[in-house]
Amino acid sequence: MEESLKQYVIGLDMGGTHIRVGAVTQEGTLHYFSKVKTKDVMDPFNPIKSLANFVKNYIDSQIVDGQVVAVGIGFPSVVSKDKKSIYSTPNLDYLSNINIVDPLQELVEMPVFINRDVNFLMQYELSQRELNREEIVLGFYIGTGFGNAIYLNQQFLEGKNGAAGELGHIPILHNDVVCGCGNVGCVEGIASGKKLVSIHQEFFRDIPFEEIFVSCSNEPIIDDFLQSLAIPIATELNIFDPHVVILGGGVIGMTNFPKKSLEEYIIKYTRKPVPAEGITFEYALDTSSAGVLGAASYIYEKLRNKTVQFM
Repeated sequence: MEESLKQYVIGLDMGGTHIRVGAVTQEGTLHYFSKVKTKDVMDPFNPIKSLANFVKNYIDSQIVDGQVVAVGIGFPSVVSKDKKSIYSTPNLDYLSNINIVDPLQELVEMPVFINRDVNFLMQYELSQRELNREEIVLGFYIGTGFGNAIYLNQQFLEGKNGAAGELGHIPILHNDVVCGCGNVGCVEGIASGKKLVSIHQEFFRDIPFEEIFVSCSNEPIIDDFLQSLAIPIATELNIFDPHVVILGGGVIGMTNFPKKSLEEYIIKYTRKPVPAEGITFEYALDTSSAGVLGAASYIYEKLRNKTVQFM
């Protein structure tokens, strides 16, 4: 590569509504960031080819001052342990049960790395904080669904199949909501952005959705919603006894979200005296590019640790 050319990793944050994309240097500087509607990019009948075309068009139109060495993509999915296949994507059902990495690499002609989107969000948070890498960090991201990332022993907990950390899909007794994953009773049915939208439609449709916490935080139904968020979080705190808890996602980022009330409920339902005493709550940095930056950070970390070589 010529000395004057920059080196980039392309990061993509795939969402059910939007795809966020950017080019990131080794120093972590973001360039050419954009957000596009997922439906304008993805062809449900040919998802891999349409995604490859989007990546190639982005590189051809934007990257004129450097070389792209890899692509990292975060999916709202269960991702296989070998990081090649997607098992389940409730909000993009055409991205389920497919090997996406091998054909995508062939089409874009460069290495492609995938992971759960929440792991890339957490990767960004870890890269921005002074944390002892031996610490246990739990991330809870309340967006459309209920995302969860678990970091311990200097790596993300993945489990036998890559499906660890699906806290949004633990079953709740007497919850008869049918989840997008196909099961009945998942915690996402009562603790997620989807649930908040239904609350708004049923009880508060006379005010704008984005103002629900401005006008309605003291309403009993909102109090119930906060407790529904707190209980699964407290459950995981009781299991892992973490050093740091990171709270984020679009719901928690809404105007006047009652963070203090959520923290108090989490502590209420966490075992005393520990781990309830001294819980360190931190909030995800307010940036729509976190998933893009986290995907790039993940790849550059692999390069630094020499677990991959492709330059």
